[in-house]
Amino acid sequence: MMKTFLLMIALMCSGLAQAEILVIVNAQNPVITLEKKQVMDLFMGRVSAFPNGQSAETLDLKTGMPLRARFYKTLTGKNEAQVDAYWATLIFAGRMSPPKQLADEQTLIAEVAANTEAIAYVTRQALPKNVKIVTELAARE
Repeated sequence: MMKTFLLMIALMCSGLAQAEILVIVNAQNPVITLEKKQVMDLFMGRVSAFPNGQSAETLDLKTGMPLRARFYKTLTGKNEAQVDAYWATLIFAGRMSPPKQLADEQTLIAEVAANTEAIAYVTRQALPKNVKIVTELAARE
């Protein structure tokens, strides 16, 4: 009986340890879904367009935001410092510009809502009708 109780508690706690990260685009964007690798390629600057060829503008949170760290850890397995170092190398080489950094999730959502080329990530929440989810990432906290 005690083992069952402890197992139930452990399972409930493990569910709380997962926070979903939603990757969103403008509702007018023809992309319906993206695979994790496609999202990684966009946010790491390996590609600059959606799979259909439409130009993509990646939007990021500012360095030091907890969601930004969780997003990159979940997406790439790298911590925030490693991601920033990766981008510093690309910038120094003149090869690529990093995602545009914004102050908070509400600003990300507003930018995506206004721009059919934008892609960003937010925590699970009620979203306006002019944005849609194309990927859900389960992040361990």
